[in-house]
Amino acid sequence: MKAALSALALAALAVLAACDSADPGADPAARPATPVSIVAAAERPVEVLELSVGRLDAPGAPAVAAETAARVKEVHVDAGYAVQAGDLLAQLDDEVQVNTQRAAAANAERLEALLDNQQRTVARIQDLVGRKLAAESALDDASSQLAALKAQLDEARARLDDAERNLRQTRILSPVTGVVQARQVSVGDFVGIGQPLFEIVVADRLQAIAPFPETIGNQLRVGQKAYVAPVRSPEDTITAKITELRPRIGAGSRSVDAILEFANPGGWRAGGSVTVAVVVDARARSVTVPPESIVRRPAGTIVYVAEQGTARQRVVQPGVQTDDWVEILDGLEAGEQVVTSGAGFLTDGTAIDARQAAE
Repeated sequence: MKAALSALALAALAVLAACDSADPGADPAARPATPVSIVAAAERPVEVLELSVGRLDAPGAPAVAAETAARVKEVHVDAGYAVQAGDLLAQLDDEVQVNTQRAAAANAERLEALLDNQQRTVARIQDLVGRKLAAESALDDASSQLAALKAQLDEARARLDDAERNLRQTRILSPVTGVVQARQVSVGDFVGIGQPLFEIVVADRLQAIAPFPETIGNQLRVGQKAYVAPVRSPEDTITAKITELRPRIGAGSRSVDAILEFANPGGWRAGGSVTVAVVVDARARSVTVPPESIVRRPAGTIVYVAEQGTARQRVVQPGVQTDDWVEILDGLEAGEQVVTSGAGFLTDGTAIDARQAAE
């Protein structure tokens, strides 16, 4: 009987010992080492960005208007056509302008002939006066007629210039290289001076217009670097600079429009949506860790630092976050070994079996 009791007592002690070893409140250092991956906190340049979604616009969209009154004879382009500066967009009926130009040219030629003849007449009279064979008054009359003909010829040439200019204006040419955004006339329309005919969007340059809240308006300035990307293809990111800031104050808005002008990288069109990320601050050397190193605990945001086979909790202040890394503003030094995979299962003082993570 005593032997049976002794065996029972030994079994009870064994159970108690097993329970003690599984006690969750036991010393973490006494538990089996937890396998984890570690990596050194790295320094890298960090940019602080303010994001907005804006639209693309053309910095210049000149409206091509008629400069002379006439009927539209030909139209050579339509909306969507790419044009070069100097390309013919439309031809107006030029019959009146051609006749006017021909008449002006003929009148100028007639006066040139008269002037040439009068110059010879003056030369002959001067010779006769020099030989005392003609009166001075005859030379004065001839010289006066010569001066009058010169003035008439100047006037005729000015009229010819106007006629040729009016004739050229019957050819509607593109003032810039771009894309026809709108065509507002058809063959047979009669157009007056100043009437818009085409609207052309400059294709080689664009501007992004991005609204930002008033609360960060004082962080924006002309010349600031920004990243611009189409909403549909964010991988096509380009770098640009703020060229203008426009406060926009209304009944429901007190925002600031940031204007960024840049060369068209190819295929971008006015009217599209873009993301704009303005660099409002930059730090040349900042400590960063992988996102999986960050753990939320009652103490705050922490990372676990590997110290001689033990995980030590470190409260940190995170900054800029990306998909690949998180900036640490305070609480960690570059080069310290932080736990990556397995960090969520640790507590302060846990024994760890640390393996260096692949870079």
